[in-house]
Amino acid sequence: SLQVEHSMMDMYDLVYEEVRRNTSSIRRQELTAIHEAFLCCGKHSPFGDTDNIEHKTCPSSQVHSAGQDCLKEIQVFLKKHMDFVSTLLGITIGFTAYGMILTSFLWFSIHFSSNLDRKGKYILR
Repeated sequence: SLQVEHSMMDMYDLVYEEVRRNTSSIRRQELTAIHEAFLCCGKHSPFGDTDNIEHKTCPSSQVHSAGQDCLKEIQVFLKKHMDFVSTLLGITIGFTAYGMILTSFLWFSIHFSSNLDRKGKYILR
């Protein structure tokens, strides 16, 4: 999950820096889509030159809240969803193990009672 988180954050950084350096309309649309998807606006930069980008790529409802760092929002989003995926995966593994045990029990019970023709025929000595 840490690799997924780092990949998403690196991708955001790449798109953000490309928009900052070059005003490509495709990358600007991608950045706008990311901002709309994660309901965030921009990122904190030590250089402080992000205001122009944020006004062009943030949704109009998010421009006033430019303090929401997209890197933090992406991190929170992924942590929340990875917890859900981990829970779902654990439940699935549990049901799979239970099914395997049940199936092996059924197989062994059928395999070792193959002489069903003797059922009801007992010999008293």
